[in-house]
Amino acid sequence: MTVCPNCNYERKQSDNFVSEAECPKCGIFYAKWKPVSPSGNTEALNQASGKIQDKPPEAFDAKIKRILIIALAVLVAVILINSFLIPYVTREARQETKQNNPVVVRRSAVAPEKAVNDLPGGPEQSGKTEIYVPNVAQEHPRQLSVSDIVKKNVRSVIVVKTTHGMGSGFFLNEQGHIITNKHVLSSAGNATIKTAAGNVYRISGILAEDQVGDLVIAATDTPSSEIFPVVMNGAIPEIGEKVLVIGNPLGLEMTVTDGIVSAVRTSQQSVNYIQVTAPISAGNSGCPLLNMRGEVIGVATFQYRQGQNLNFCVAADRVIALQRGVPITAANAGDQSFTTPKSLQNVYCYADNQGIVHFVDWQTGILISRPDGSLDVRKFQKWALEEAGENPNSINPEREAQAYLEENREKLFANTFPNKSSGESKLNAGEQQYWENRQRRLFVEAYNSAVARRNRAIIRYNNMMRDFESFALARQSR
Repeated sequence: MTVCPNCNYERKQSDNFVSEAECPKCGIFYAKWKPVSPSGNTEALNQASGKIQDKPPEAFDAKIKRILIIALAVLVAVILINSFLIPYVTREARQETKQNNPVVVRRSAVAPEKAVNDLPGGPEQSGKTEIYVPNVAQEHPRQLSVSDIVKKNVRSVIVVKTTHGMGSGFFLNEQGHIITNKHVLSSAGNATIKTAAGNVYRISGILAEDQVGDLVIAATDTPSSEIFPVVMNGAIPEIGEKVLVIGNPLGLEMTVTDGIVSAVRTSQQSVNYIQVTAPISAGNSGCPLLNMRGEVIGVATFQYRQGQNLNFCVAADRVIALQRGVPITAANAGDQSFTTPKSLQNVYCYADNQGIVHFVDWQTGILISRPDGSLDVRKFQKWALEEAGENPNSINPEREAQAYLEENREKLFANTFPNKSSGESKLNAGEQQYWENRQRRLFVEAYNSAVARRNRAIIRYNNMMRDFESFALARQSR
């Protein structure tokens, strides 16, 4: 009995209808392994034998093809891993290493290897990577775009509102302390701030004042969720450096202007002023002056109105000194030394947009000192009268009101009696009385306007003279 070498099927007599070289169950040709009876189908056996002998070469070719396909797939996988996966893993590993091991950059005049070896304890200290850079061509921090600077600082800027007007300011720390100009916030009574979110909070008290620098630090009731302190930089900027101002000019909240640093000047009171071309208008007083790294380098203070684009900011070094409670003197607020005695220096003066007179030693406004160093009071008085708008003594309210009435009489008549011509004089008693009342009212309005103008000029002139007297006394005591 023949047994199939593949499925172990025992061939039976009833299976003779199938070729003796073929298994009735699995269908393979097994004549190669098991001899068959000669009585079988010799032709079928020969054909089967030929097929079986032809199979090994075909199986070998298929195996070679499978090997080639697998090899090609492996090659493609290796290329993809080297091109994409390994660089990504390497970058992530480096980033994690930087985060876990802070880099401390130290400047050294010697070679990096020598500097590291000279360290106490060798180059490995407290898990930090020590990098030594030669003290040449120090790289500046990355500068930001204007939009990035605005996004970074706009929530730090506030509107300061008092009973006398409004100005700007910004947050100094997490406690909600703000900085602004003293002429904006002279006292905390009824004063409030408005944050970038539009919410209003009370100013609870004055913490520190700098009369000469026109600065004041105040506490507020602002919740921590709306406090965004700025980053201060007390270094004096380079002339020509680009700067930004974010403030509230004329009530137009969060207005951004830009410009450059025109000059850096120091007053006789040792106040460093940064002169910029970025516009500073009424309402901007107290707002931050920012460099292109988003740091506050000054506080907008005043504009010289008699020139063009002459705007001044108190340098941030004075703000930092005031915040730390350090007495502000020439030694720590500008560190300026004067080779010429102050009593012999030239003195110039100018008035800001709040009418406050500033006395400086650089050429601006008007020179009020004589060659011997004394102050020319008469020259200052003349300038103060001009700066006040007009001489109060030249304002005659009654004469001005009468002239105004004569100039506008016909127009007033036409508005009072639109159906009558200006030359018509026939008015009944009621109309005549009404006409006289209208003329008297116009006269009173013009008279009161002239009186108010004269009073403003007198007040401004008197304030300027007081500023002069205070400066003169302080100068004599030095």
